[in-house]
Amino acid sequence: MVIDSNEPYIPSEIITNILKRLPVKSLIRFRCVCKDWKNLFKTQSFISEHYRHSTHQNPYLIFQCDGCKCNPRHLCLMNRYMHILEYPTLPLTDSSMDLYRIVGSSNGLICLEFVRSKSYMLWNPAIREAFQVPEFKSLKFPRFRVSSFIGFGFSPIVNDYKIVKVFICCRWRDDLVYQVTVFSLSTRSWKEVKLGKLEGIKPFTTGYGFAFDGAIFWFGFAYVEKNGICMLSFDIATEAFTLIPFPRPAVLEDDNRLTAYENKLAVLNNNRIENTIDSWVFNLWVMEKCIDASGERWNWTKIYTSNPYLYCACLLSPPSIWKNEIFWESDAFRSYFGEANVTVNNDEEDVEKLVLCHLHTNEFKMLATTEPLLMPEVWNYAESLVSVCNIHIGASSS
Repeated sequence: MVIDSNEPYIPSEIITNILKRLPVKSLIRFRCVCKDWKNLFKTQSFISEHYRHSTHQNPYLIFQCDGCKCNPRHLCLMNRYMHILEYPTLPLTDSSMDLYRIVGSSNGLICLEFVRSKSYMLWNPAIREAFQVPEFKSLKFPRFRVSSFIGFGFSPIVNDYKIVKVFICCRWRDDLVYQVTVFSLSTRSWKEVKLGKLEGIKPFTTGYGFAFDGAIFWFGFAYVEKNGICMLSFDIATEAFTLIPFPRPAVLEDDNRLTAYENKLAVLNNNRIENTIDSWVFNLWVMEKCIDASGERWNWTKIYTSNPYLYCACLLSPPSIWKNEIFWESDAFRSYFGEANVTVNNDEEDVEKLVLCHLHTNEFKMLATTEPLLMPEVWNYAESLVSVCNIHIGASSS
């Protein structure tokens, strides 16, 4: 290649390195600069590199806010500076007028469940693309009441996004798994998968799963476990279920939340202090998978216990972890600890309070926001170029 010495030249590697640091909004505008850039932004390698940078530099929490009559429930973001930002509304579809909940967030894609129609949508709000998931027509249903628990996640092994829905047949005392269906974005279709290790499993949750490292996790209930508690794992690539023992000190009536900490699957556990009525602590357990001669083993290690707090402070929402801090929504926390132990950024009475406890310093602080939050549905989020209209299936990047 002959380069004119009078013309400025920047190697393509440097250009790519600059572009991957830009926000999605800028990259969308830059599609019209040249054909090479437009094609670059569609490649799996650039999309992955851009998302990794976005996750590190611009992490968000995404959750629902309870709006007014003229602006009902909408999605909001909280940036790394704890500022609440309103996000674009859903694209106008038949389902978008329905109430919705967030099923999960993965690589910039958000999976929404519409409450009344029981339909699903995959949405990338950064590039404003949405895909209405086709309805799954079950082949059979029992005469008894049916509930379900759902999950959404991504597997880098097969480079595919999947929704898994586990149906539970509710019969008197025996609530057992009845059917499992999986939607694949690459094939744009549903299919039924074998129950496998779900035979004999009695779930005690109908919530949404937590996606981590190519799998989706839920709390389950296994007859074979002595204390009755285990976790259920669904491998997105192999579409197989695994039972994982739960930390032994955990009990069914405690509040448990799946999360991630330092790139490990973790459980945030609420435990009442012995011989007290309303004094509780947070325990953080992390899991490591080991493989030995006997097969796979899962080791749980408790790495953190918080200072005591008043339980009613946590009733408004389950806790989660973000940026080395446990956080939850509360309006009763301050009265228990007092001003000397809690930093408050707003003294107004009519604001929502977010309580944060730092895992390293064990210090509490409260942040105020005027948005009425729906904190039980809180997910990590970062903007991406992943398209729901043109999914690239090929060699995955690690």
